[in-house]
Amino acid sequence: MANPVEMVHTTGYTVPQDDQSWLINRITDGIREAQLDLSLFTGDKEKEKKYFASIDPDDFNAWLKSGIPVAKVTSTGLFGPYDPAATDGRQLKVAGFLESQQHVVFTRSSFENQYPTAGVRYMAVIDRNNLPVTLAEGTVFEGLILDYDKSAGGDVKVLSPSAAGTAYKLPNATASALGGVKQAANVANLATSADAAAIVAAVNTLFVNLRTAGVMAAK
Repeated sequence: MANPVEMVHTTGYTVPQDDQSWLINRITDGIREAQLDLSLFTGDKEKEKKYFASIDPDDFNAWLKSGIPVAKVTSTGLFGPYDPAATDGRQLKVAGFLESQQHVVFTRSSFENQYPTAGVRYMAVIDRNNLPVTLAEGTVFEGLILDYDKSAGGDVKVLSPSAAGTAYKLPNATASALGGVKQAANVANLATSADAAAIVAAVNTLFVNLRTAGVMAAK
């Protein structure tokens, strides 16, 4: 008698360890919900290697890495990976980092859920050297993000310009508004015996100095 055909087929997958070496310290409850658009994380094989902790052409299950910097798409309000080369709004500033790895289930044509909600951390002390992707100097961040190099030590660096403060620029003075002016160059006192030509020359020099300092309008 032939052995019965096994009709039950079991499948399993291994969940990768969530690498949070990028996250040194959470600052209070600095996390918010953000709806992702998973299509923005796929399509570029080199970037997929950075974004996914586990992805295989023969496997329908994958995990986005925690620590991926995300940014908002202007037209949809959805979030995708921050990309300085993007033109949809994701090039403007980092809204935060994925708090934990995100399970992604692929189907034959797309995703089981293309728009999952994830936690995005916008207040934290991080080690940017351990992020899944490299962020260039000058990248703009929302919230309060501090950077500390655990391997080298040193000072904590404030990455959020809003937290560090914006340098104040004193406006120029106008006829209708107060503003900053420079100290005008000195004009020597005239002698009591000065003639008209000397007086005119001194007054004209004074006018030039006042205009240069911003005290007097140019015209």
